[in-house]
Amino acid sequence: MKLLNFKSFNNTKNLLMYAAILLFGLQTQAQIALGGGLAYNEKVSGPGITLKAEFNITEQIAIAPGGTYFFGNSLYGYNQNILAIDVNAHYFFNIIDDKLKIYPLLGVNYSNYKTGAYYYGYYYDTYEVSDNAFGANIGAGGKWAFSEKLSVYLEPKYIVSDFEQIVVNAGILFQI
Repeated sequence: MKLLNFKSFNNTKNLLMYAAILLFGLQTQAQIALGGGLAYNEKVSGPGITLKAEFNITEQIAIAPGGTYFFGNSLYGYNQNILAIDVNAHYFFNIIDDKLKIYPLLGVNYSNYKTGAYYYGYYYDTYEVSDNAFGANIGAGGKWAFSEKLSVYLEPKYIVSDFEQIVVNAGILFQI
C-alpha cells in the first residue's frame, strides 16, 4: 500500500491557492456590462432578440458571451427559427476619448436550427427538422458610451459554419 505523498499535496495546495489569487485579482479588475438588443439574420430573413454580457479583462480587451433567438419567418406554412450562442473577443480602439470605441470581433458560435412545415388540406400533416452547427464569428463593432453606466453597440458579423450567415446586432449595455 502506498503512503500519501505530502510533498505533492503541498504543491497542489499551493497551485490552487495561486490560481484562486489570480482569479480573484482578475475578477476585481474586470468590469461587467449586461444588456441586450435586436438582431437580424439574413438566412431566416427575420428579427431576433439578443442577451449579451461583456467582461472587460483590461481597458482594451473584453470577452462577450451572448445568446440570440431568431424568430425567422413564416411563409406558406414554412417556419425557420435559430438559437445562436456566441462567445466573442473584442479589442477596443478609442476613437473619441472614451465615448466611441471600435473593435474587431472574433469568436465561436453554436447554432441550433429548427425548420418545419404545416400543410392544410385533405390531411393535416406537419414535420420538423432540427440541426446544429459549430462555427466561427468574424466581424467588427462599435460602441458609444452615453455615460459611465450606459452605452449602445452595433455589431455586424459573418458566421463561418455549415450554415453560413450574416448577422447584424444592435443593443444597449448597462455597466454593473
